[in-house]
Amino acid sequence: MSTASLNDFVAKGWDDHATDAAGVFDRFASGVALVTEPKHVPPFAGLVVHVAGEHLGRWNEGLDLLRRLERPPLLAESPEGRALARSKAVLELCAGDRQAAQRSATAARSGASQPFASDLARILAIASAALAGQKRVAEASEAFEEALALAAYGPTAGDPTARALAITANNLASAYEERQDRSPAEDALMKRAALVARDWWGLAGTWVEAGRAEYRCSFSHRAGGDNAAALEHARRCLRIVEANGSDPYEALFAHEALAYAHHALGDGLAAARERSAMASLVPSVADADGRAFCEGQLGVLDQALST
Repeated sequence: MSTASLNDFVAKGWDDHATDAAGVFDRFASGVALVTEPKHVPPFAGLVVHVAGEHLGRWNEGLDLLRRLERPPLLAESPEGRALARSKAVLELCAGDRQAAQRSATAARSGASQPFASDLARILAIASAALAGQKRVAEASEAFEEALALAAYGPTAGDPTARALAITANNLASAYEERQDRSPAEDALMKRAALVARDWWGLAGTWVEAGRAEYRCSFSHRAGGDNAAALEHARRCLRIVEANGSDPYEALFAHEALAYAHHALGDGLAAARERSAMASLVPSVADADGRAFCEGQLGVLDQALST
């Protein structure tokens, strides 16, 4: 099978997994046959971990699939082999088998140039997202904090741990925002994750990621009932965008965050002002799909402001 076939399989899995995780999981058995080169392993394993872990909690079945990838021409000490070992460690950790997870983490370390804490932090961060997806919030928080503690060694911008922590923390916050029945512990983890994402994107990302991280902080804090903090983060988002050329697309969403925050604080006039600023930027978004998305978000905002 070609790389294109494997890429298509993985892309289709990511497209479908949010609405049909079980169906995507059922396709994995046939997908294993598409993994014919070492470079196929990381993208396939990453999808397996996300779907089997965060969406379904089918840790051991996911591990069975990953073990089927441990065959020639994959070499355990290769970058692809280490990536597979990290994926196994995530599911083993979530399954409660810390000894197996430690063995896999050690295998992931073989030949790596980064410190062992880097591998462990990445494993724990991904595990925290998977545990949160299964509403095991106490364990998710514990794994998340353990990952952050390991990162005390000081990852640089080029260290994969910096980006992994930024992405995982952002995804944690975003996932919790979408839930309507959050517990106080989940609210706390949501806001904590949003702030962590902001800090790590400040190291690993560009101004775009930094601005979007402030946007995420605004939404997470508003969802968690801290409307004053939501407004401050929205203002920081706009300042970052303005300091870097005021890209219409990025500025539009900064004004959206401001509108929601003002509305939550009961300031209807300010919310309407930010809504108008957002609407004025829609025609300036060059990409047609992006412009259509912005129009949809403006409609959602209008509904919120009418309540």
